[in-house]
Amino acid sequence: MISLMMCDDHVMLRDMILGVLEKEHGFSVCGRVQSGEDCIRQIEQGSIPDLLILDISLPEMPGYEVARYLREKFPQIKILVFSIITDYAAVKAMIRFGVDGFAFKDITPSSIASIIHSIMAGETYYPPDFMFTAQEIEAIKTTAIPWAEHITQREMTAVKLLAKDLSRKQVAYQMGISPSVVNKKIDNIFKKTGHRTTLSVVDFLKRVGILS
Repeated sequence: MISLMMCDDHVMLRDMILGVLEKEHGFSVCGRVQSGEDCIRQIEQGSIPDLLILDISLPEMPGYEVARYLREKFPQIKILVFSIITDYAAVKAMIRFGVDGFAFKDITPSSIASIIHSIMAGETYYPPDFMFTAQEIEAIKTTAIPWAEHITQREMTAVKLLAKDLSRKQVAYQMGISPSVVNKKIDNIFKKTGHRTTLSVVDFLKRVGILS
């Protein structure tokens, strides 16, 4: 019997999907969690699923970090990303981190069950809108994605404060650093995201699910 864990902070949706997968499709459920931290903690404590259904937009730790960690520490766990996020950059980042499938939240539990069986049989699944060749997937896996891999915690703190409409001077005060250091952090984020304004950086990070 295939065991599942689902990491999603939309509790009603999570429990509904797991209920259908368990009762109507014969899967077992070994975990249901609301955050990336809880997901990793339960797995480290021994609740190791055959497949993790993983959202991207999660409290504190986005799904990207969960996927990266599990690929390094628990490579045997299959990962199916299940998200409302449809941005091409998000799909690429998850391919880079080695997930086995990426599905949008407009599909039925029966479709999810079918995708899970395909993944457990050694296949991959990506939405029909994203047709990747084997060569493209290999290229994505071997190419660094700076916004998903190299933004530091302090840089992210600065962005989160800017997203609250604080000025750079106010951000500096909140973080206990000088305005020049804030400017350097923002310049680093511009380089890592490929965007040139604070507004566009915030918009991009919201689209890919790193900022809520």
